[in-house]
Amino acid sequence: MSEHLPAPDPARFPDLSADAGWVRETSAGVALARVFRAGGAHPAEWFEFREFGPLDARFDPHPEPAGAHPGCGVMYTVLESNPASSDPASAIESAFAACLLEVFQQHRIIRRSAGAPTLAVFETTRPLRMLDLSDSDWVAVAGGNAAIASGDRERSREWARAIRARYPELDGVVAASSVVPPARVVVLWSSASDALPRHPLALLRLDREELTGAVDAIAERYGYLLL
Repeated sequence: MSEHLPAPDPARFPDLSADAGWVRETSAGVALARVFRAGGAHPAEWFEFREFGPLDARFDPHPEPAGAHPGCGVMYTVLESNPASSDPASAIESAFAACLLEVFQQHRIIRRSAGAPTLAVFETTRPLRMLDLSDSDWVAVAGGNAAIASGDRERSREWARAIRARYPELDGVVAASSVVPPARVVVLWSSASDALPRHPLALLRLDREELTGAVDAIAERYGYLLL
């Protein structure tokens, strides 16, 4: 039986000064990776925080009902530990793999061209402070459990809204990927917009020839169809 995540109770959310381990602080220059759609019906830029929501994504902080919420944006990224490489073996262990699997998990089909999916890698320009949902015991102290990162997404979004309201000084949250548990997903909120650089380290469409080997290896290992 899968673990059930209860509704958030902000009254149980502790003061973050009580335990330094609840907040993950990264230094300036940490590399983050994301895959976004640069084309299609709703094209985006690599630096864009999505202010329309909530959608089906796990940690959307937008209030209901779904719609445009200026100033309440979100960006999903993955901590870059092993940069995307054309070598298939190293690609499997990289943030690139987690990005692909997260973005295309609904149908388990990687579409390299439709919507112009694009890999962006960038380094932050200032330190980030994020609530650590998977490598600390904050969620247990707050009355939740590990299902916040892998269970019902609608309930996780309730927690995201409550967390953002309770801790407005934070830049977002960091949690285990639901599809590649060793990877860490960094969910940035609008307050982190000033941490983005003017230019990314890399900006590559998935249909670029140099990514073919890496994408093929990831799709084969995790059983995704590649189109």
